[in-house]
Amino acid sequence: MKPFSVTARGAAATACALAAAIGGSPAAHAAGTGTAPVPTATGGHHVISMSQLPKNAVRYTGPAFTPGATGSAFPATTASSGGSTRVVGGAPAQSSDFPGVVGIVTVFWVANSSGGFDEWTSTCTGTVVSSTQILTAGHCDTDLPFGTTFVIAGRNNLSDTSSGVVVPVRSTWTDQSYQVSAIGVPTHDVSVISLWNPLPAVYTAVGLTAQGDQTPYVAGTSDTIVGYGETLAGNTSSAGTLNKATVPIVDDATCASAMPGYASTTMTCAGQPTGGSDSCNGDSGGPLFVGTTNVEAGITDWGSAACGSAGTYGVYERLSAYNKAVTTAMAEPPIINMNFFGGGHPDIMAVSGGGDLLLYNGSGFLNDGANGFAGEIDMGTGWGGLRQVFRVNNWHGDNNMCLMTVTQDGRLFEYQGDGTGGWMNSGVPTQIGSGWNIFNDIMVVNDWTGDGHADLIGRTSNGNLVLYESDGNGGWVNEFGTQIGSGWMVFNSIITPGTWNGDGHQVLIGRLSNGNLVEYVSDGKGGWVNEFGTTIGTGWNMFKTFLTVGDWNGDGMMDMIGVTPSGTMLMYETNGKGQWLNSGQGIGIGTGWTFGQIF
Repeated sequence: MKPFSVTARGAAATACALAAAIGGSPAAHAAGTGTAPVPTATGGHHVISMSQLPKNAVRYTGPAFTPGATGSAFPATTASSGGSTRVVGGAPAQSSDFPGVVGIVTVFWVANSSGGFDEWTSTCTGTVVSSTQILTAGHCDTDLPFGTTFVIAGRNNLSDTSSGVVVPVRSTWTDQSYQVSAIGVPTHDVSVISLWNPLPAVYTAVGLTAQGDQTPYVAGTSDTIVGYGETLAGNTSSAGTLNKATVPIVDDATCASAMPGYASTTMTCAGQPTGGSDSCNGDSGGPLFVGTTNVEAGITDWGSAACGSAGTYGVYERLSAYNKAVTTAMAEPPIINMNFFGGGHPDIMAVSGGGDLLLYNGSGFLNDGANGFAGEIDMGTGWGGLRQVFRVNNWHGDNNMCLMTVTQDGRLFEYQGDGTGGWMNSGVPTQIGSGWNIFNDIMVVNDWTGDGHADLIGRTSNGNLVLYESDGNGGWVNEFGTQIGSGWMVFNSIITPGTWNGDGHQVLIGRLSNGNLVEYVSDGKGGWVNEFGTTIGTGWNMFKTFLTVGDWNGDGMMDMIGVTPSGTMLMYETNGKGQWLNSGQGIGIGTGWTFGQIF
């Protein structure tokens, strides 16, 4: 989609060590079956309304976008119908001719007049830059709360399931200078979407114009635009079909005069002064190819609401200004964002004093005017009185998030998420263990032993750490657990931020009573790299709770969040390799966070 066009759219590190012995006998544990209260799934607020719908949003009527391949890699070639179907003013395109161009569809919730929700969809376009990464526009990534995003390759029509592949989104990166100006024009509108599963090799990556190369933007140069957007401005039902057109590059002076908000250092524009061929709503994030080559010079960004009208032009972000930023972001180690809806952005959950489960959806971008919060929803009651509630990703090998709870009598239950903001099994939980009240804390690690499966680590009252390995299919490898450490009673809180150092190894970070943070790095095989720990921060006793949910600010690197006793929430940025940014100073992102459990 286009945005609203020209009318629219930590703590300082110190050095010391702490001992933690390894080894010991396994703790007793037994898996079992049983029942637990089923939380309700009613209520909700702070969801976008009808007046906030994107330009090309349509009601979602299915069929569902199911991850995986369907049929052939590309549909059979069909005869062109000339200009009767348009990008605007173009012609139908074959996805097999543009194997690096993909559709991006987000299914999201909208508040209705009855106090409930309806599902809508919005379309964007993107390009393959690696088997697991898609280049698109920032506004395609950050502006739809409570959305589930799918990348679709190999289709002429995105709703045609006879060909192509659908892949869910893992995480996102957005240029940290991205913003929408007062007149509705986006700037630095660039994002990279990371996928859970690699695309088949037939969907080849496009080339990118080199940093500083201005040759593609010479006025009069004929370039190619491709996208799944509207073929008639304002006709939302015309989006979803791949089209192409040839457009001439326009000189900067003309662009600046015709398109207020145009920035010649980072943008280029294309089209005819008399109107005609143009990109439109739904083409956002798609490519401006150099001539007829497979080299992308621009990312479709914004333009007139009346696409293709005389005296206006389509505006594109120059990849000559963003190649370095994009390729640097692509090289960052992959991360996992704790996300219940499948939009690739981390969210935060809490249990209220009344037992309501609250979900605060992240926008995927900190500098959005709302500190990275896109919306809030009450996911139901019945979550109070539990010993612990926590989230686990990929417990069943499906890349979806589930919730686990420990009752006061020690039963461990799983509530399996469906990856799109709902529950499997009608929300009925499954008991997967008993005796878990021997632990005063339970931590989740994405892959402690290197087998690709999430695991749980429990801490007993005497400070022993016990590892429980999952089998990646909802069961256990070692249902009685394996002790992996002792002496951990010295920590008043322990978190598991994933691959904190960017090396693929899971870590545990413990907080001492004096506020020091001590990091322990696994060797990826169930053991330790630094069994005596490394201090990575001081002063963290100012927080009642601290946690990691992934990349909150959208820069592609892990962040840590601390919550003070008064409910002030601070975010601490890292460089993705275990060091703090901003001299370890936190950024205030919220107040009123006085919940008993935040995770």
